[in-house]
Amino acid sequence: MKKHFILSAIIFLAICAQAQTFKVSAGPEVLKSINHDERFFGAGGSVQLDVWVREKLGLGINTGYLKFNQTSAPLAGFSKKQYSLIPILGVIRYPLPIVKGLYGQDLMGYTLAQDVQSEATGKKVAGGFTYYFALGYVFADHFDISVKVGRSRLDKKDDPANVNEHNLGLKLAYIF
Repeated sequence: MKKHFILSAIIFLAICAQAQTFKVSAGPEVLKSINHDERFFGAGGSVQLDVWVREKLGLGINTGYLKFNQTSAPLAGFSKKQYSLIPILGVIRYPLPIVKGLYGQDLMGYTLAQDVQSEATGKKVAGGFTYYFALGYVFADHFDISVKVGRSRLDKKDDPANVNEHNLGLKLAYIF
C-alpha cells in the first residue's frame, strides 16, 4: 500500500511539473445529510490542488476536515451523535461549455472516520470509499463556489455504520 501511495505521488508530481498550470484553492464547506437520518449537519474546510493536463481536463487532489453534529437527539433521553471525517480524494475536473467559469468535477477516494461505529458489532469504523459529484462556478478569477452531492460508504454490505453517509454540500473557496 505504501509503495502504491509513493508511486502515485511521484506520478502526480511529474504531471504537475510537466503541466506547469496548477491552482490551489481553499475554503469552508457546509454539508447536510440527505438520507435516512437527516438530523446531521456538517461544517469544515478543504484544500484542493488542480493541475490542468489538457485544455479541457484537470486532475487534482482534495483533502480537508469535516465535523458533523446531530441537530436533535433521535429519542428523548438519548444524546446527540457527532463524528469527524478527513477525506483524501482524487479529482477529475472539466469545464462545461454552457457558461464561462462553469465546471463539473468528480471526487473519489478514501475518507478517514473518527467516532463512527458499526451498528451490529459496536466496533470502530476506520473509514471507507467516498464519491462526490460537484457543479461549480469560478468568478472574479479568485473565487470558486460549488455544490456537491455524494456518499462516504463507511459501512460494509451487512454491517451498517451508525452515522449518515449521503450528503449535499456547499463550498466557497479562494483560488491562490
